[in-house]
Amino acid sequence: MMRTAHLRPDRSGTSGVSGLPRRLAAGIALAGLLLGGCALTPSTPTITYDLGPPAGAAPGATPLPRMRVAQTDGPTWMDGNSLFYRLHYAQAERLQPYATQRWVMSPVRLFDDRLREAVASRGALTWFGDTATPALKIDMLEFEQVFDSASASRGVIRVRATVFRNGLRGQKTFVVAQPAPTADGAGGVKALATGTDAAIAAILDWVATLPLQ
Repeated sequence: MMRTAHLRPDRSGTSGVSGLPRRLAAGIALAGLLLGGCALTPSTPTITYDLGPPAGAAPGATPLPRMRVAQTDGPTWMDGNSLFYRLHYAQAERLQPYATQRWVMSPVRLFDDRLREAVASRGALTWFGDTATPALKIDMLEFEQVFDSASASRGVIRVRATVFRNGLRGQKTFVVAQPAPTADGAGGVKALATGTDAAIAAILDWVATLPLQ
C-alpha cells in the first residue's frame, strides 16, 4: 500500500521554488521591477537647431565686387553636429557637448551657408572656378558657448578670413562674443546665431575695404 506524501511548509527561511532566502528573492524581484520601470521610461528627445532666418545686408552696407567663396574649414571636433559648451569658471580646458541638443548639421557648414547668402546679398556670388574674381576663404577656430558662471554665458566665434586675387590681398582674425539670453543650450544657440551674423557682417565690411579690382 502506497503512503501519501504530505507536503509541509518550508520553515527554513528559503523560497520553495528557487531555494534562495526569502529576503534575497524579494530583493531580486524588486530590483527587476525597478529596472523594468527604467527601461519603460521614454528617453529625452533630441532637439536640433539651425541659425534661423538670415539677417540680410544692413542698410547702407558697402556693396561687394563679384566674388568667389571657398569652402569653410574648421578643426576636426567641429565635423559633427554637436553643440559645444565650456565651463570657463570651473574647467576652462574642457570642451563638452550637450547630451540632447544638436545642430542640424556641422556648425562649419551652417556658417558656410550663411556666409554665401550674405555675400550674394551684398554683391554677386560666382562659382569657384571663376579665377578672375577675388576669393574669400574662412577658417573657423572657435564656435562654442562659454559659461563665465552658472548663470551667465556667451556665444564665442573666432574665425580667420583670407582674401586672394592674384596672390594674397588680406588676412584678418575676427572674434565675436555675444551674450546669451539664457544660461542653457537654447540660449547658446541664440547667441551663436546672432554672433554668426555679426562676424560675417564684420568680415564683409573688411573685405569691402580691400583693393580687389
